[in-house]
Amino acid sequence: MAMSRNLWNKKCKCPACGGEFEATRLRTSSIKVKSRESDFGSLYEAECAYFYAVTACPHCTYAARNEHFDDLRLEYEAKIREACQKLKALPADRKPGIFEPGELGAEAAVKRHELAIAFARMRFHPDLSDLAGLHMHLVWIHRFTGQAEKERQAMEAAAKAYEEFFLKGHKLPEKLGEPGVLYLIGELKRRLGQFREARQFFEKALASREIKSFPNIESMTRDRMLEAKEQMEKVQGTLPAA
Repeated sequence: MAMSRNLWNKKCKCPACGGEFEATRLRTSSIKVKSRESDFGSLYEAECAYFYAVTACPHCTYAARNEHFDDLRLEYEAKIREACQKLKALPADRKPGIFEPGELGAEAAVKRHELAIAFARMRFHPDLSDLAGLHMHLVWIHRFTGQAEKERQAMEAAAKAYEEFFLKGHKLPEKLGEPGVLYLIGELKRRLGQFREARQFFEKALASREIKSFPNIESMTRDRMLEAKEQMEKVQGTLPAA
């Protein structure tokens, strides 16, 4: 089957094993956003950009987000080096069938993200921001494909990953800052029905010294905080009296 004109193949060299292969990318010009979500995710009209966000080597299975794939310094990553040596030695039929270039489905995209998460956790100094972002991609992929229960499970993992990132991360993303990360944790909690916890994180976001530098996030935080309050009151109103 011919590949969509929106896709193209890039020649890559794996930083973990040196193997050469082709990885499929989605043309930026073809990305059409249908709507943007309150947790910063996008819903797309055609191909889902998150499907093509991870590069995975077919030789040793090393995987990472496209923009980080070449960043690996193997001399400092003993766990990854050992894992990739073992995986490269496996016969092709023992490796997951998710490496072929071309159009990707949701199942392959999820498996590639799970591989990237596994390798990210093997790093000597894991990038907690990268890990949290990979978990958010899984949230958005499952939402795009209508997998509500899997989306919920991914949200739980993403909330935990962002809490760890906030507590231990060395540098917060410039586009979000401290208020944005706190807001996102709160929004994930709200979507999970954990309204009290959500409001606590929204309050922390609004109390941040940086909040005035992020007016859009401040506005979104106030809106979601009110929504969480209303949702909590609605749930409490349906509980039987003691």
